[in-house]
Amino acid sequence: MGHGARWVRSLLAAAVAAAGLTMSGVAHAETVSKTVFNDDFGGERGTGVNTTAWAGDTGGPWLDGDGHLVLDSWLYTATTFTQATGHASARVRAGRANGAWATFGILGDQGQYVSGSVETLGDDGVDDYDFHTYAIDWTRTSFVWSVDGRQVLRLTPDTAGQPFRLALNLGGGGRYSSGILIDSVNVTAKVIVAKPWKRYTTYQVGDHVTYRGATYQVKAMHTALPGWQPGLVPALFEKL
Repeated sequence: MGHGARWVRSLLAAAVAAAGLTMSGVAHAETVSKTVFNDDFGGERGTGVNTTAWAGDTGGPWLDGDGHLVLDSWLYTATTFTQATGHASARVRAGRANGAWATFGILGDQGQYVSGSVETLGDDGVDDYDFHTYAIDWTRTSFVWSVDGRQVLRLTPDTAGQPFRLALNLGGGGRYSSGILIDSVNVTAKVIVAKPWKRYTTYQVGDHVTYRGATYQVKAMHTALPGWQPGLVPALFEKL
């Protein structure tokens, strides 16, 4: 065994032994629900879509001046979502007899369709031309659509945990030639809040800490000693 490997093993053994120190508490990662995307389409009438937030056919959509996006083509989010769980919702006036997925859908990170098995959970149609709330709740292994709180569709993707984009109006212009109206799109997700690194604090595998403006994930259980700062001990921390 080389000197480097022995040093790492000795360090980890010392970390485990030091875990009995009680002069500081045990670190607990905090998970909170956070808004990670929001667009309420405020702006002057005739203004185009925000191209820092949306991609796709961005040349046609326009704001009506009353907080709505008039959409007769299709859009998808410029950013991808990689969080393990989350909730996305869109207030849409589409007038479609069916098609929750076409109204508010998902695409892969390259804009491709996401393959997987689909299960129908209920009727996803609306028989009026009012605003309705289309929502997607996701985990690493499933996407579940709902309309006004009523679950209607489940997709189990072939690849778990893949990044994805949200898409609007994949079904085209719908029943009306004037397109559909989007009132708002909001996405919340569970995120881990990293806390500043502190000496004599016991860290578990998977904890997140910040140090000198960077975020690190703990690779091995240990109680932090002076000189064991993130960035100085690669065996204990991985920079994110």
